[in-house]
Amino acid sequence: MARVGKENRALNSRLDELERRMFVLKLQYEKYFSGLERKEPIRERDEVRRFLHDLMQEPITNGRQRFKFQNLRARFTSLEMYLTRNLVMIERGTHPKMKFRASVKERQRKEAESHRAKMAARRARALTPAEREDRAYAKIFESYMDARKQCGQSTSMDYEAVKSTLKKQVRMIKSRYRCDTVKFRVTVEDGKARLKAVPKRS
Repeated sequence: MARVGKENRALNSRLDELERRMFVLKLQYEKYFSGLERKEPIRERDEVRRFLHDLMQEPITNGRQRFKFQNLRARFTSLEMYLTRNLVMIERGTHPKMKFRASVKERQRKEAESHRAKMAARRARALTPAEREDRAYAKIFESYMDARKQCGQSTSMDYEAVKSTLKKQVRMIKSRYRCDTVKFRVTVEDGKARLKAVPKRS
């Protein structure tokens, strides 16, 4: 009858430590797969590999401890395969949890855009036609001044004077082109900022 090696208490502690590290590693990767952690726990995975490799170099004479170690080694191999499979799916963009998160983000983005559009519409409805017109002139004036500044042109222009000039252009263009509205856009030609009127028909 073969002798059963004496149980090594220090080895028991190391086997328990390996089991604990494997459990923690799996939890860390599940957080990474779910998006709760942005960084893959590569260092922790390498540490578990080294810990297992060190145990493989140690002779285990006790049958119960050898069986436990072989079981843990097989479980770690299965864990490695599970992690690798999930990492490949993430790399290819086919991981279920990643697709779910992308879907949630896209839905949130659309909801946010819809909310902003509704708020903008409410603000627009709350303004009188005169206020909306003045806001449009103020916006184009601001863009025009920014362009002039970038081109090295003077920005000491009076807003009311520019608005008055633009209004005259609007009346003239509407009369000439029989259009409903006139939009202005800022262009840069020959290094100088200019305002161009664009007739718009409904």
